[in-house]
Amino acid sequence: MAQMGQQTGQSTQTGMGGQGASVSDRELLQLALNETKYTAVAVNAFALEAADDTLRRDYLTILGDVHNQEKQIFDLMQQKGYYNVKNANPQDISQVKSKFSGQAQ
Repeated sequence: MAQMGQQTGQSTQTGMGGQGASVSDRELLQLALNETKYTAVAVNAFALEAADDTLRRDYLTILGDVHNQEKQIFDLMQQKGYYNVKNANPQDISQVKSKFSGQAQ
């Protein structure tokens, strides 16, 4: 994670001798975010299916670490302007609440 913040270039070239496809910082961060999400799903499944309490506890600790890493990547992407989140307006929230309040009964 610390290495991502130290990267000075806007893109990285892959391949032999620096030749090949150019990958932007945004693409690398998006890939890291996606992989972290997939890892969280997998570790969660392992924790759910662990028969041993110690193993389950270890998986849950790892899951917490993975969630923290995901949050750090997300925050970095937001800071760089790569991941913009739009807040819902109160009218939309009210519509969703009324839609689902009838289904709960």
